[in-house]
Amino acid sequence: MQIRLLLLSVTVIIQFLLELTVGRAFLAPSLLPLVLVYLAENHGSKWAVDGAFWSGLGLDLLLHQPPGSSSLALLAGLYAAGILGEVSAGEGRGSFLLMAAVAVVVSDSVFIIVASRPFGSGFSSLLLLSLPRTLITIAFGALIISAGTWFTHIRAHRVSG
Repeated sequence: MQIRLLLLSVTVIIQFLLELTVGRAFLAPSLLPLVLVYLAENHGSKWAVDGAFWSGLGLDLLLHQPPGSSSLALLAGLYAAGILGEVSAGEGRGSFLLMAAVAVVVSDSVFIIVASRPFGSGFSSLLLLSLPRTLITIAFGALIISAGTWFTHIRAHRVSG
C-alpha cells in the first residue's frame, strides 16, 4: 500500500517538473494517466479513483490551475480506459498501452476544455496538443515496460544461474 502511494506521489512530482521544464519548450509526457491505468489494472479501481482525485488536485495546486480540473480530467480518462478494458479481450503490453493512450487523449481533452479561460475556448489547441502528447507518453510507457522486462529477465537469470 505504501509503495503505491509513493509511486503516485513521485509521479505527481515528476509530472510537475516535466510540465515546468519540457512542457514549456515542447510537450511533456503525461505520466499520471499511465500510472493510474497501471494501478487500476493491477490493484483495483479504488486506487485509480482515489489516486486520480488526489494526484490531480495536487498537480492543480502545484501548477496553479483551477482546482479540480486535473482531477476531473484524470477521472474521465480512467473511465474511458476502463470502458475500453471491459470491451477488449486482450491483455498484456499492447492492451495496457492502448488503454493508457485512451486515458491520455480523454484526460488531456477534458483538461483543455475545462481549464481554459473562458470556459471551452481551448478547443482549437486540442488537436495540436493531444496527438503528439499521446505519442510521447506511449513511447515513454513502452520504454518503461521494456526496461522493466529487461531488468526482470536479468534478475531471473542471476537467481537461477
